[in-house]
Amino acid sequence: MIARLAGLLLVVALLTACGDDDRPVRVLIVGDSVTQGSAGDWTWRYRLWQHLEDDEVDVDFVGPTDKLAGPPPGETNEDYTDPDFDRDHAARWGKRFADPDWPIGDLVEAYHPDVVVELLGVNDLITGIAPDQVLDEAGDFVSDAQAADPGVDVVLGQLSQSWIAGVPAYDDGLAALAERGSTDDSRVVVAQAPADYVEDVDTWDPAHPSAQGEVKIAASVADALAGLGIGDDYPRPLPAVEPVPLESGELTGAPAPGAAVLTWTLPPGATTTIVWVRDVTTGEDWQRRPYGVAGTTFTDQGLPPGHTFDYRIQSGKGSQVSADYSNVVQVTPS
Repeated sequence: MIARLAGLLLVVALLTACGDDDRPVRVLIVGDSVTQGSAGDWTWRYRLWQHLEDDEVDVDFVGPTDKLAGPPPGETNEDYTDPDFDRDHAARWGKRFADPDWPIGDLVEAYHPDVVVELLGVNDLITGIAPDQVLDEAGDFVSDAQAADPGVDVVLGQLSQSWIAGVPAYDDGLAALAERGSTDDSRVVVAQAPADYVEDVDTWDPAHPSAQGEVKIAASVADALAGLGIGDDYPRPLPAVEPVPLESGELTGAPAPGAAVLTWTLPPGATTTIVWVRDVTTGEDWQRRPYGVAGTTFTDQGLPPGHTFDYRIQSGKGSQVSADYSNVVQVTPS
């Protein structure tokens, strides 16, 4: 009887061990708008997912939402440039340590992650909270996660927007925080912010990553996960990627007295439109109008009647402009 019981226990132990080996690595990503992304983005979560897929890591992103943010503020959407990835996350536009809509302890208990990846703090700093206090909040975040699961690992992400007041001091304090927070069962590591992260190149506005910025953030997180034995370091040199929007809208044009009236559609996430024109009658080259246009219409005025003009547009998201031009329309002002 004792031998039979011992045999049953051994089978259960073996089945449990096999189940653990076969289970995907569960990753809970917690962040703000940088992590959530907005209409038209790939997101750095997508870049990380693709990297782990290339590394053949069996991973499951977990969390309470799979949505992007706005527009308008407060709304959500699913207008990813490529939605074909595990989109689950726990990020929200404007989220701070100070006012989490999903407390980390509740998230850990609900989704049972093996590792929590955290990129928070910039909104706390922007609202005037001192870096030392934000570091204390990050420390509470780690403690609350470990209280819910003493064996969970945590990645603390440095903030990439070094030009924002308080960010360098916060980033500098994370290594000591990670060392204090680590236990025998719960490793806490830091994802280093990209050293060459440039405003208006790696961002489309003062805070949010461009497509190239997404790659750099994903690489820093991938390197931290590799330190925990999840995948390899992100390959260097980092790949160059196309800006968003990928495509420009569909353009139409109509004549008016001494003018051309242009209208177009906007691809997801586009915030501005660049108008290009050339005078076909005089044979001039393409000329860019000196400013971006908000909305979906533009009247090009002061044109010589009888001349024929070609028009094309490029869609943009903040400082990032699509490499693709729209169709060309021809207008002869009356």
